[in-house]
Amino acid sequence: MELTGWYVIVPLSFGSLFTGLTMALGTKWGLFRYYWVLLAIALTTLATVVLLLHMPTVSSLADVARETKGEDLGKLGGDLFHPATGLVVLLVIQVLNIYKPPGMTRYGWRKQDEQRRRQVVRHTAPLP
Repeated sequence: MELTGWYVIVPLSFGSLFTGLTMALGTKWGLFRYYWVLLAIALTTLATVVLLLHMPTVSSLADVARETKGEDLGKLGGDLFHPATGLVVLLVIQVLNIYKPPGMTRYGWRKQDEQRRRQVVRHTAPLP
């Protein structure tokens, strides 16, 4: 699990964070316009930080498991809390990204008003 964690899961978590920021900045949703985008980015960042903080524990348990005899492996126990919580967080992020609940931030309302004013000015400008 140590190799999979460090060489697959950690890089993919950074990839998820990078693509989320890229898509937020490159689409009409924006990064600061909607609460659900902010929440999704915050949860992705939190999950990445928790993963990075938890990986040294995974590495040390992997070292102990390598040195432990076969019959004593059952005594090591397991860590179900972090993976289960991580899965719930990822599911919440996925639901947010699919259903996009309404709710604009103040910044989003301000940007929307600016766009409407520009359209009104464009449509009411006198013809040459």
